[in-house]
Amino acid sequence: MSTRSTLKSLLASPDFKRFFVIRLLCQSGDGLFQIALATLFFFSAQTQGSPQGIALALFVMLSPYTFVGPFVGVFLDRWQRRTVIVVSDAVRVVLTVALVAVLLLYGINLAVYVLALAALAINRLLLSALGASLPRVVDSDQLLLANSILPTIGAAATGVGALVGLLVGLVIPAGASRDAATLSLAIVIFIASIIAALGFDRTRLGPAPHELEGFDKPSVRQILHDLGASIRVVTELRTPAQALLSMAFMRLLYGMIFVSCILVSRNYFDAGPDGTGLGSFAQIIGFTALGFGVAIVLSPLVAGRFGEHAWIVITMVTCAIAQFIVAIDLNPFTLLITSFLLGVGTQGAKVSLDTIIQQDTPDEFRGRAFTLYDMLFNIAFMSAGGLCALFLPDTGVSVPMFAILGFGYLVIATGYLRPRRVSVGEVLPAAH
Repeated sequence: MSTRSTLKSLLASPDFKRFFVIRLLCQSGDGLFQIALATLFFFSAQTQGSPQGIALALFVMLSPYTFVGPFVGVFLDRWQRRTVIVVSDAVRVVLTVALVAVLLLYGINLAVYVLALAALAINRLLLSALGASLPRVVDSDQLLLANSILPTIGAAATGVGALVGLLVGLVIPAGASRDAATLSLAIVIFIASIIAALGFDRTRLGPAPHELEGFDKPSVRQILHDLGASIRVVTELRTPAQALLSMAFMRLLYGMIFVSCILVSRNYFDAGPDGTGLGSFAQIIGFTALGFGVAIVLSPLVAGRFGEHAWIVITMVTCAIAQFIVAIDLNPFTLLITSFLLGVGTQGAKVSLDTIIQQDTPDEFRGRAFTLYDMLFNIAFMSAGGLCALFLPDTGVSVPMFAILGFGYLVIATGYLRPRRVSVGEVLPAAH
């Protein structure tokens, strides 16, 4: 089936269109939420513009779900995923309302960090549920294109939400009232996402009722046993494990340049009239989002014609070239070019890696696989912050690090030069 006919079939599906709307609402609201936190944690006059300060903020924002993640995946395979999506968004609404109240009544204090931390943890759970649900609303031969559309446009929706948050900042003076206004818009979008998700039948997103037969309330021991079984399955199937590890390494590399961009915007380039560098960083994010858009177009075309593995090689070489550009000459123009190329490369690779995990992982283990995916994602970003705290100067500029990151992307590419597929049937029976 051609890309055009597959796209036509997808857009004709009511379930896919509803799922598409849910993804857009979830991630645009998340963009509003994150830009409020980014302004608060990274680009306010009260925060530290140092690698150590950014590393600490990343740890606070990402650690909760990393630690509880192994238990969540098992429940994604046992709880109705529509219910998980609805309840997660409802909890985000409650937490964000509380966050707005604290900001307006008391200003920035410990409660703000705790509430933000909890809301971000819920967001990762929500994305895991969405990732595990996608194969339930599209056919197997539509997964590649669906993965090109949903995560990529979802990321673009996050960018649009963030842009709206920035525009709010131009209208409302800096301070708690500005952050509260942005968060209030996010609340409205979270509620709209709940309404859209309720349009699905309770069992439509899986797991199917027959898959839940004989499942008792799991103990901690059973949860760990089931997680171990899923790890063994993806490891023996090889391609899901390789995709998970490649994603984690890619996020580690990207996380390091992400931290560098924050520092370069604040401490190396002209920080702007407010002295925080938010304007420069917004341009970097804008060019990265533009790269995401190009990945939407290229991923189904190239991967559909030459295969996911070939596309991963191409995207990783693209990322390597991007890093070598700033290693040779770092200035505002070359950093924007690098941001664009990294947007194309990282998002393009993510499309194929997600497709490999979804196609090659049995459905009864897919929820846990995507929980593991999110755990590795968070660990990679926290590790990137830690490495930057150790080796990156306050300016964010390190030519040796930029070059090393480029070679790191080439290492990922070499892993997909000779792909090997393993049939699910070769491994799955032994997992039960």
